Amino acid sequence: MAKGKTPKPKKCRICPKKFTPVNSLQIVCCPSCAIQYAKQQSERKQKQSEADSRRLWNKRKAALKPLKHWEDMTQRVVNDYIRERDRDLPCISCGTWVTVQWEAGHYRSRGAASHLRYNEDNIHKQCHHCNDNLSSNAIPYRAALVEKIGLERVLALENNNTPHRYTREELDALRAEYRAKTRALKKQQEAA
Repeated sequence: MAKGKTPKPKKCRICPKKFTPVNSLQIVCCPSCAIQYAKQQSERKQKQSEADSRRLWNKRKAALKPLKHWEDMTQRVVNDYIRERDRDLPCISCGTWVTVQWEAGHYRSRGAASHLRYNEDNIHKQCHHCNDNLSSNAIPYRAALVEKIGLERVLALENNNTPHRYTREELDALRAEYRAKTRALKKQQEAA
């Protein structure tokens, strides 16, 4: 401490005692508290180290997963958004309001046009029967799609044959974008 200044009393980090420190670095009142404080710091560092190694392990594990895993995860997030977006609409193919399960059906299938698998114009709310049993029920789907988004955009979908292979970074960005869009939609609907 500087000459002439009286040190201010501090509260011990371990016990509730107040003490007058010998120097500005002293944070505990006695040697037994210092030992206990050192043990706590050691345990905290150990836990932090374990957490860091777990994080690193998870990162390495994630890096080993195939691209298909990330594509499927992204598709789930996009589908959640589509179902939320079209929440107040009937099935795009048959117009029903009743179904076992609502799905996000692709106009051009993921197998035929994988580059359009996350395109919002290509995905709409569909009943399970049309999407699964009738393989998207394409003819009525197209008619309703023309009504919904217009002939020009439907033709653009049908003529888009430019292949695209998504990277992990693109998929991560898409997931983040669609999670944010879904949250915003839900917030908007709650406010209404």
